[in-house]
Amino acid sequence: MARSNYEILAQKELEKQGYKVDFKVRPSRPMRGYNTDFFGLFDLIAVRAGDPVRWLSIKGHANIPAKHKEAIEKFFLPLGNQKEIWVYRADGSIRKVIIEDPSPEGVN
Repeated sequence: MARSNYEILAQKELEKQGYKVDFKVRPSRPMRGYNTDFFGLFDLIAVRAGDPVRWLSIKGHANIPAKHKEAIEKFFLPLGNQKEIWVYRADGSIRKVIIEDPSPEGVN
C-alpha cells in the first residue's frame, strides 16, 4: 500500500520548517500483524532540536473519527512529546489539532 498524498504533503511541510520526519514503510504485502502506523495511531514522527517530538496522525477530507481521537487522547507519551491530528480539507486548508495530555492529579 502506498503512502497517502496527505502524508507526503505533511512531511514536506514539516521538512520546510526544519524537521526530520520519519514514517512507517507500507509494504505491498504486509506480513500478518504488521502495523502500518506507529502504535496503530500515528503516521509521522517529526523531530527538531529544541522542540517536542511531534507524533502526527494525518487524515484527508474527513472529520476526525471520535474513536481515533479518543485513542490518541488516551495514548501516553512522556514529557517532550506532542500528539497532533492534521486533517486536509477539500478546500485545501489544513485543520491542525494538538491533543493535550491531561496533567497528572495534583500537578498544575
